Formats: sequence, structure tokens, C-alpha cells
Amino acid sequence: MSMMTPTRFEMRRLTENEWLILDDSFDRTDARHTVACVTRVSVEQVEVVWLRPVTERIRYGSVADVLEAVSNAPSGRPLADGST
Repeated sequence: MSMMTPTRFEMRRLTENEWLILDDSFDRTDARHTVACVTRVSVEQVEVVWLRPVTERIRYGSVADVLEAVSNAPSGRPLADGST
């Protein structure tokens, strides 16, 4: 029997070139639910506007790379509410 760990973060496509990175540990009505806004700036690059501190990097190769960065951020890094 395999136990799956629920995914905390998800990406939600808004338009053909825009996505949100969401933190499902917060309710949809909580402002902390939205972690970042991602916009495609070219075929090979997306730009991130961080709404919570994750990293200072703002350019990635893909939305999946942004989601991976959020998922792999050190768990000890403070989130917007000051929790870890």
C-alpha cells in the first residue's frame, strides 16, 4: 500500500501566459494562499512576482521550475505570516 503525501502547492493557469502559484495550506479566502504570479515573457522564460518571500530569483525557464522552487524552498524559511 502506497501513501501519497498531499501536494501543498499548485499552479493555476489564468490565461495562456499567466499563472498563480497557490499554497493549499491556507484557505482560498486567505491572502497568504497566493504565493506568486507568473508571466511568460518568452518561449524560454517566465517572470515571477513573489507575494510571499520564497527566493529573490525572478526569472525561470518554465512555470514548472517556479513550482519546483516553491516546493523545495527550505522549510525553515519564514513565510509571510512569520511561521515556518
